[in-house]
Amino acid sequence: MKTWGRTRRVALLLSFVGTTACSSGSNDGLRQGGSSTGGERNAICTAGEPTGEVQEPVFIANLRGQTSWYASPVIADLDGDGSNELIAAYYSVYIFDSERRLLADSDDGDGGRVYAPHVVVDLEGDGSQEIIVGRGHQVVAYSWSGNSSALDRRWVADTTTGNNQPEVRGLAAADLDGDGLIEVVATTTQTASTEDGGAQVFVFDVDGRSYQPAGGHQPAWPRYNNRSGEGNDADRNLQGHHGFGCYGLNVAIGDIDDDPELEIVATYDNHHIQAFNHDGVAIDSAPWFTNRSSEFAGERLTWGQFIRWADPQVEADHYHDHTGEWPHPSWTEWLQWTASPPNIVDLDGDGDNEVLGIPNVEMHEPYETQAYALMVLEGAYGDGSRSAMRLSGWEDLPRGERPISVDGWYPPSGVPAAVTVNLQGDDRPEILVSLNDGFLYAYDADAQRLWRFNYMHGHQVMYASEPVVADLNQDGSPEVLFATYGAPDVTDSGNLVVLAADGTLLHDIALPNPGSNGNGNGAPAAPTVGDLDGDGELEIFVQTFDHGMDVFSVPGSGDACVAWPTARGGPLRMGQPNGG
Repeated sequence: MKTWGRTRRVALLLSFVGTTACSSGSNDGLRQGGSSTGGERNAICTAGEPTGEVQEPVFIANLRGQTSWYASPVIADLDGDGSNELIAAYYSVYIFDSERRLLADSDDGDGGRVYAPHVVVDLEGDGSQEIIVGRGHQVVAYSWSGNSSALDRRWVADTTTGNNQPEVRGLAAADLDGDGLIEVVATTTQTASTEDGGAQVFVFDVDGRSYQPAGGHQPAWPRYNNRSGEGNDADRNLQGHHGFGCYGLNVAIGDIDDDPELEIVATYDNHHIQAFNHDGVAIDSAPWFTNRSSEFAGERLTWGQFIRWADPQVEADHYHDHTGEWPHPSWTEWLQWTASPPNIVDLDGDGDNEVLGIPNVEMHEPYETQAYALMVLEGAYGDGSRSAMRLSGWEDLPRGERPISVDGWYPPSGVPAAVTVNLQGDDRPEILVSLNDGFLYAYDADAQRLWRFNYMHGHQVMYASEPVVADLNQDGSPEVLFATYGAPDVTDSGNLVVLAADGTLLHDIALPNPGSNGNGNGAPAAPTVGDLDGDGELEIFVQTFDHGMDVFSVPGSGDACVAWPTARGGPLRMGQPNGG
């Protein structure tokens, strides 16, 4: 197994170093107990033939693998023959058949790790699906013939800009312009300044070329660019745009305005969250937000031209009324988006989508994370008068406890990727997320906490994967599944946990036969749930740091209600339910 390391500057810049061991940080006592249940267990989909309470998942196999990061596996019929394949990405990409036999191996893992969840999609609608991964500074699209033991590289795209070769840490795909062809979006750890040509967000067409939509702004991508003039970034609203590294699945795709094309939302390590039109042009925030700096006084701001602060009154004073002391983390909390996968979801049920992000809340110098929080921002609908404003009822940010601390870099902190699905059977979605504090949380659409579950298992250091959601006993009420991971030298850190929709613990299964890996122990990637073998019952696939992939079957389950089957909602990784 290969190992990687990472370091972090004071302001949260990450880069590579050699592998070391981890020593556990202190446990402040807030994570002893604290679980709660709440909400209800109602049917959200048509029930099948219920078999009573959810039966315990049964371990059936361990599959070959390497060190896993956050690339949750995908179940798909790649070649259109009516039989599913399982696609796993570590450093190499593996394809297994419906009976879990290894069919193909990309055999190119020396090119670096696959950090972000890979995309599986039919790029141009020809009936065969491609596999797209981010590896190092490249985005690679593979095709597979169905009778080959190797994957073919269809194209390789490069994200080198500003004389830097960053790592791809976010990947998503969608038909942005509605022409029937899929575009691929990548976000990177690029730290070179915009002035020096550094860009963090890239969009590629079906052939791996930089996406430049006809009739749109040219050049569209990558962004930010260092060009002046309308639609560009160097002098937009006089101030210009400045980005800095996207380190943890920092991209979502969806509709947040009134035009027919889809938008891209990216989060950055310079306290900014940005929304782009499909042609790369940044979207203006509401005119309520204006620039306070004397040289740009009164200028409108795009979503990504200002820092978000936790206290709504601080934002009102600073960006609207231009009054009072300039905010500073020495006395008030600001929001950091270093590893904050955004979701695009209609929370209030009005037919228009909002943007949900999970920033870490920082204060003091050097900056210290106080908690992770949930922020919901309105889209740019109508006249844009509510664009990037806090959704009503979400003015005060729900937040967790102080996050788990680690002395060193291993294991890496959890990536707070949220799930947004209908869990309670009402008219609006709920939010499920681990806030890196030892708890998995469920919130309703009105920002009220329904329940939380303590997953620490008595350890000082433990994180949770992104959850997934599926009905495991055919009663119409979905269950919540996630995995855990912890320090490299604590080899009982990997668990598969199954909760009911009200947060009740149903099953907590130690992953069998743990191995050893300098990056961590357990499963950092979201489990994947689906019917690989076509027998009508679900399997659960858990990809680990230390011992490949564990496969479980779920007796009495059915595949009629799988709401969020894999990381980021589906094989397109859009940050909303898609393709699942």
